[in-house]
Amino acid sequence: PRFSIVTPVYETPGDILWLTVESVLSQTFGDWELCLVDDCSRAARVRDLLDSFAAMDPRIRVEHRPENGGIVAASNTALVMADGEFIALLDHDDRLHPDALAKVHEAILADPEADYVYTDEDKMDAQGHHGGPFLKPGWSPERMRTQMYTCHLSVLRRSVVEEVGGFDHEFEGAQDWDIVLKVTEQARKVLHVPGVL
Repeated sequence: PRFSIVTPVYETPGDILWLTVESVLSQTFGDWELCLVDDCSRAARVRDLLDSFAAMDPRIRVEHRPENGGIVAASNTALVMADGEFIALLDHDDRLHPDALAKVHEAILADPEADYVYTDEDKMDAQGHHGGPFLKPGWSPERMRTQMYTCHLSVLRRSVVEEVGGFDHEFEGAQDWDIVLKVTEQARKVLHVPGVL
């Protein structure tokens, strides 16, 4: 499958945004597109940096929103741009392990009915040191109702995301939790890929 990586951007410091994009460019699995949506950042440097990324690789696509609409509006703009079979949610300050998409790809090939895949995650400080790994349990609808524990990396089948209506403005700030709840209600299979990706 092809992965459409959805990344809303707003006033992101350039060095942090570069590390995010660099982590996508470093993927060992190459069939991806990165949909970067600037939610009308005030700083011209953000627009310029995003445009330089788009010029760097044809798989990087950029949209500049004419007005600030919040993370849900920016995420939905990115969904409209997406052509891949799967949507990967990546925040503008996240970093992917180089094998992240490859591992998710392997899991989907092994179980083609997977409509939602999540991985383990970790935190990094400003110096790039890891601390606070979250090695997640298997899929639990009961736990998901009380905690957005799957978080990052989350990969969702685009057709199911479209079926549930994309991101909902009523849940601004908790939009990822909301969409995962809706997608997993419809999902044929939910997979956990162990490993900090």
